[in-house]
Amino acid sequence: MMLFKTLHLKNRRRWKQTRRKVVQGDKINRFQNRWCMVVRRLLPTQEATTYVHRFPDSHDSSKMTVRISPSACLPAASLTLSLVSRSLLSRQLAMRSVEDVEELMQHIQSRLPIEEAARTSVLSKPWLHAWSTLPTLRFHVDETKHLNMVDLTLSRYLRDNIPIERLELDIYINDVESSSLAEKWIRSVVTSSSLKELSLSVSLTGASLTLPDEILSAAKNLSKLRVTSASRQGVHSVWMKSNSIMNCVCVSLREVVLSGVRLSQEVLDAIFSSCSFLEKIDLYLDKQEEGRGRSIIKIKNLARLHEIRIYSHDGDSTDLEISDLRLFRCNLFFGQFGRPDPRPFSAYSISLGSSVTELWLGGLITDESSLEMIKSGFPFLESLTLDMRCWTLGIFHFTCESLKTLSLMWSSPRRQIIDIQIYAPKLLDFVFVGYTLPSFKFPDSTLLVQTKFVLTLDTPLDASFFLKMREALTLSAKCHVSITIKNYKPSLDIDLDDLRTRLLFPPANNVQQLEFQMVEVEDECRSPFFDAFFEICHPKHVFAKPEVASGHTNHFFLLMLREVLEKKKKKTTTTTRRGPYWPRYLKHVRIRRHHQWETLTNSHRTFLDKPTHFKLNWR
Repeated sequence: MMLFKTLHLKNRRRWKQTRRKVVQGDKINRFQNRWCMVVRRLLPTQEATTYVHRFPDSHDSSKMTVRISPSACLPAASLTLSLVSRSLLSRQLAMRSVEDVEELMQHIQSRLPIEEAARTSVLSKPWLHAWSTLPTLRFHVDETKHLNMVDLTLSRYLRDNIPIERLELDIYINDVESSSLAEKWIRSVVTSSSLKELSLSVSLTGASLTLPDEILSAAKNLSKLRVTSASRQGVHSVWMKSNSIMNCVCVSLREVVLSGVRLSQEVLDAIFSSCSFLEKIDLYLDKQEEGRGRSIIKIKNLARLHEIRIYSHDGDSTDLEISDLRLFRCNLFFGQFGRPDPRPFSAYSISLGSSVTELWLGGLITDESSLEMIKSGFPFLESLTLDMRCWTLGIFHFTCESLKTLSLMWSSPRRQIIDIQIYAPKLLDFVFVGYTLPSFKFPDSTLLVQTKFVLTLDTPLDASFFLKMREALTLSAKCHVSITIKNYKPSLDIDLDDLRTRLLFPPANNVQQLEFQMVEVEDECRSPFFDAFFEICHPKHVFAKPEVASGHTNHFFLLMLREVLEKKKKKTTTTTRRGPYWPRYLKHVRIRRHHQWETLTNSHRTFLDKPTHFKLNWR
């Protein structure tokens, strides 16, 4: 009896040891899989980062290497946990692996939304400490009770000398108190030598905000500055001004984005004269204060600058003086509102240099003289985007030997264009945005790879529109078409027999995608537009949006259900001479739901109120 009891105890101990090893290994595997899923979703595809930690209380000199490396087959980075040990890892080692690397915890918290990042503080004390010392601070202040919370948090950081590398503040300025608090927070944070990025989003409802001079005079390590503001009444503003010559110390500043900010001339001069490492400039200038005269933007000797965007609400109060700029890309957008007689491109002192390869101009191109300046001033130009809102002529003729990408945008329905002729033998991509479809002419030597037409139609259509569209589809090997119909009238009735007689080409099969939306549908049972459109082309993909007026009717969706499903049930094989021909050429329609393609059925009627992707298979 005694011998049996001893054997039973030995077997029980062995079973417990085996069970402990199995449970321990299972927990380690679950731990690894859990963090693989978390970090694969959070971390960007950047250069690999390696954290190595040794545990001093481990007798077997165990260490853990956490390597975050980009994965070739995943859009996000993958996490590889390599556990190196002379013996089997203990349960304590597996549980402490990530918690002992504070930088990794803070990196994960910074990639999460604010609510989810705050919940990680209840996991353990290391997670709480990582959250309470996070170098990236993001605040959304829309109520008075949030002001005290932000004030206490920033006071604790400054009192304990906790570094702040990045500050994102989204605040509603409802009164003078919130404005003074925001100014105090910004001044106290920018004086910290560790600040690298400052992002402010200000909504002005009850008072104005003046940004402190310390942003430029004290933030030595600041590399990114982004300020955006919006005023509901248009009375209040965000000011960034100085009454004296400013001593700018932001030598590390790389990117400046100022939207809706009223800048003084002293601030403009300080930014462009002292920040020699600037790479990107976005200025959305608000109207200047009365009596302050004209603002002059002087940009010169900025060797690293590769992108400029300048947008002004008042062209009369802003002058540009840009010279000696060694750029490989210049994105200059200068808009003018309310000017019946806009100033041409030649009225500004702009000398970007001959090395410019990419150029964006808006509100400056008025006539042929502006085009002549572009042709003569940029011999190495490869990409050109022109906003033609101020174009005064009905024709557009342009020549450029080096051009590879051209985008023309007519953003105003009052400016109509009839004829476009482009001589660019190296042109590969062409984009047209407008309210009417002009005639296009390219030399036979131009080998366009892709064209895109974005049309907003608010006038009745006839057969000539579809004939010009069919000719435009022959310009390139691949085409993308986006059409928005704003004025759907019964006068859209088109004689399909007359259209078929006048067509010189069969339906084009090079339309890769059609994006379609209607503002208002008067008769859901009629589809004269698609009856005519499918006579000139057979698109492979269609992205259809619900109508704008009601938001619950997808006209193209209803068309596919009626023409494809109902006619198949009736087994109709013949059509009248005046009826549409395209249903007989359409084999089947597939719809994308939850990132998967499914054959269109009546069960999909529940998705009529949502934007939908279709794949059309033609005979």
